[in-house]
Amino acid sequence: MTHASKGMRRRARMVGIALLATGWLVATPALAGSDPAGRVTLLPIVEDDDHIMQTWLGVPMRRYAFGMRRWLEDGLAAHGGRAADAAELLRFQQQLRRATFSHFQYSYTLDGTEYTRIYLGVSGRPFPDLVNASYRGPRNLVVPANVQNYFNTDDIVSFGSVGPVDGSHVTPEPPTANTPHRTNDAEIKVLQAIMRDIASGQVRAGGRLLGFVSQVPCASCSAAFRQFATEADADVHINYVEGSPNSSRTMTPALAVIRSMRHVLVDELTTTFAPPTHVVRASAEVEGTDEASTSMCPRL
Repeated sequence: MTHASKGMRRRARMVGIALLATGWLVATPALAGSDPAGRVTLLPIVEDDDHIMQTWLGVPMRRYAFGMRRWLEDGLAAHGGRAADAAELLRFQQQLRRATFSHFQYSYTLDGTEYTRIYLGVSGRPFPDLVNASYRGPRNLVVPANVQNYFNTDDIVSFGSVGPVDGSHVTPEPPTANTPHRTNDAEIKVLQAIMRDIASGQVRAGGRLLGFVSQVPCASCSAAFRQFATEADADVHINYVEGSPNSSRTMTPALAVIRSMRHVLVDELTTTFAPPTHVVRASAEVEGTDEASTSMCPRL
């Protein structure tokens, strides 16, 4: 057995133990969001009292934000590692605030042994496309060559990326008027990555896909889940954070937690690249002055 296979078995046991502890391996009844055959189930999470969503979604959020900081550090290092201006960071901050994050676990059985591979997903374009082309300050940000080098991926955990398999229809719905193109959706990236791994023999078809998504899947991604279930002969169960940040009435407790996690990542990014604060130290003469009004002891 290869080292990768042993690692996948260990990860499968870890995932199984975690899910058993929280009841997620209990059979889930068909819901309103299920397909007619029962192969795809969509479950909205409103409360997240057991912290399942924030735990699993915290993995892609932290890994992605860490990779983003490393990418920016290398991009700025070529010119002395200067601090970034607010205009340069704006699109990166917006990406952390708005992106859909997803955590998928694809499990399958081979020769009586269950294996699990983890696929993380983030919507949006790659880091080079987030560089503010209209920025008019000192253009010292050098784009590093390979974005994928900045994510902590291995033979067990990887980030999904765009790229359909020849002949596969696990693709986003064609864009229509006044609707965004869904190619860069987090769910689409992961589903296409799994299909590529099935085609290459890295994982087997006929498995089970368990997903955690930071917001309600759109119609395009929901259709892709059903198509994936058909082509991969897989059972699909998706847990997603219910709610909308547009008003207090639609802001659910689960969404509020994810939103708070986003704010932390944005604050860390801003702090990392904020210009240094120059503190003007007082002179020795001023520092040695002991004014009577501020002295704790009376002057003798």
